Amino acid sequence: MVEKQYALLKRLRIPHVKEGDIRKDIHQMESGARGENRLLKKLNELRLPGPYRVFSDVGLQSGEWKVQMDCLIVTDRCCIVLESKNISNDLYFNEDSDEFYKVDKDGREIVYRNPYFQLMKHIRFMKEFFQLLNFPEMNVTGAVVLTAKSCRIRQKPAHYPIFKLESIIEKILQMYALPTSYRLSNEQLDFIEQMIWKKQSTFIHRPLCESYQISPNELIRGVECPKCSTLGMKRTGKVWTCTRCKHKSRDAHKPAVQEYFWLVSKEMRNRDFRDFCQIDSVYAASRMLGSMDLQIHRAGPKTFYTEKKDR
Repeated sequence: MVEKQYALLKRLRIPHVKEGDIRKDIHQMESGARGENRLLKKLNELRLPGPYRVFSDVGLQSGEWKVQMDCLIVTDRCCIVLESKNISNDLYFNEDSDEFYKVDKDGREIVYRNPYFQLMKHIRFMKEFFQLLNFPEMNVTGAVVLTAKSCRIRQKPAHYPIFKLESIIEKILQMYALPTSYRLSNEQLDFIEQMIWKKQSTFIHRPLCESYQISPNELIRGVECPKCSTLGMKRTGKVWTCTRCKHKSRDAHKPAVQEYFWLVSKEMRNRDFRDFCQIDSVYAASRMLGSMDLQIHRAGPKTFYTEKKDR
């Protein structure tokens, strides 16, 4: 979720040694989201002879095994996993070394993780998933879809199912038409759809300060003004007042609490809240935390708060 990276940048004194890494990750995440949206828009053209369901941004878990898939198409004949990659310029897949890289406009080679192996992992997962649902004969296949408008495949491996976006509808039709004697009923498809939604698993990311190896002490403290975005609103009574534009708000601290969970820790104590939001009163902080939709944990004299698990 790119909002976390933007929240981190907002609370760092720029320039910062990690700024480049954070901005690079933001670019990649936003680029990936644009590619996935192009794929979903293209799939609006899909027409199959039999019933099917399309799922996007699917997170599933089997025991300790968690996966996050860009797109999943479950049909009455097969399951098709699609991995979206929004990478421009000249692309090369070396089948001998299993390397995937691009050559940019300046002639530089930039190496990426080979998406073929990510696709194969997700196909293996879905095969296990269908076995657990008592559909062991379900055929699972898939492809990597290159969604960038200006990409050219200069070296395409013979055995990797990698296609450009404009051809993916025809490729899906070919995968759907592969010989099979196994067919699902509408009721079985409905059951699989229900189980996919039921088994959805959100990947739990580490706080970003930990991920980027940034000390929480480097973060700028304070509550952000919802009107002018200035950090450092002052709490008077039950109201926050912006020191810059004088805008007033009763609950401007709530986004700051969310950012604390994103950036610093999954657990927040009263003193953590007071430090991060710049509040003096222990009792006022306790009232504000108690009024929020948080999970309260009491362990003897120690009390801390976390986000609720269903978020």
